[in-house]
Amino acid sequence: MTLDGFNTITAKQLYTYRRNPLHAASFLLLKQNETTGAYVPVGDYTVLDKNEDPALSEKKIMNIVSILNGRTDQLVPVGEKAPGRLFYHPTPRTSPEERTKVVFYSWEGKGVSKENGLLTIEEDFDRDH
Repeated sequence: MTLDGFNTITAKQLYTYRRNPLHAASFLLLKQNETTGAYVPVGDYTVLDKNEDPALSEKKIMNIVSILNGRTDQLVPVGEKAPGRLFYHPTPRTSPEERTKVVFYSWEGKGVSKENGLLTIEEDFDRDH
């Protein structure tokens, strides 16, 4: 690894996450403030499947943060821990004040998919992420 590669990996990212101190199955999505450099909440990810392994939930939010930061080369594999397939459906905002909602679903190969998680974010969900 070159020094430039190390600097890129360790540089402060635009987005990060923290566990939500008020809800055990939720994570706060944080974005770095351009002026102060401090991270401020801009959304959250709530796990809807009460049977999901908390380690898997955290890997999912890590991947969401990596995608928001444009770092798709750093995604954490979740296939071996996630049964079946994972899908998502973004709901566009109807007003600038409304948060964008992205509903995540899991499907175990039979029957219908079930809601697995809910991401809300103050910014428009960019389909290019």
